[in-house]
Amino acid sequence: MEKNEEKRILSRTNHKIQGNVVYNGSKFKGEINNFSLNGFLFNCDETLDVSEGEKLTILIDLNDKEKSPTAEINCIVRRKEKNSLGLNFDVIDYDTLMMLKEKLINVAGHEGTINDEFIQFILSN
Repeated sequence: MEKNEEKRILSRTNHKIQGNVVYNGSKFKGEINNFSLNGFLFNCDETLDVSEGEKLTILIDLNDKEKSPTAEINCIVRRKEKNSLGLNFDVIDYDTLMMLKEKLINVAGHEGTINDEFIQFILSN
């Protein structure tokens, strides 16, 4: 399945979450503008010297309290445009994935569809 087809199959929601990218020992502040059960669109004021296919870490607080991060997710850069990174999850722990699923349901609705996508995501990984 092509990447674009995969994007269309998974529910995606426009919801901003403050976060940081950790790459090559440096931390860059930014925000996630939308997310699904397999990735994020991350925007940053700084231009990141990262290429497609490289790995980085996202630190976010899914409780929207901007205190300390509640999730650390290893991602792979799938798309880069100026200060915007399209990221797919490389390594994500089960608790964080469950938190994302609940956040997606709360923001987007469609609980049945998202639960089905969640099961398919678990089975395929």
